[in-house]
Amino acid sequence: MTEKLPPELQTQLGKFQQLKDQLDKLLQEKAVVEGELKEINKVLEELSSLPADATLYKIVGNIFVKTEKAKVESELNDRKDLLELRSKAYQKQEGLLRKQLEDLQSKINDMLSRYYPQSGGGVTKA
Repeated sequence: MTEKLPPELQTQLGKFQQLKDQLDKLLQEKAVVEGELKEINKVLEELSSLPADATLYKIVGNIFVKTEKAKVESELNDRKDLLELRSKAYQKQEGLLRKQLEDLQSKINDMLSRYYPQSGGGVTKA
């Protein structure tokens, strides 16, 4: 015999799942940004070992275009700054979502212990 969950508990479980999905998406986006940052740092490190007058090419569409080292470094540093800002924003958002999940998890566990005192069940951490 299966019991139907109380509507209040169903609502909270739905909110919990939505927050968890938001966190998962955020973590994926954060990983992409961090991967790009890592790549940019490697390129900047390689560029630092080249002479200032080195011949460089960058891809624009389907062609290679000759460019100056200083211009490439400037573009990469600008992109790096932007990605670092996004990464910090993602970290703050992640902290907020984790706190909300923790609070909601506690609320759900309290509700479960009220509705089902004998089972001692609860929601596992995200």
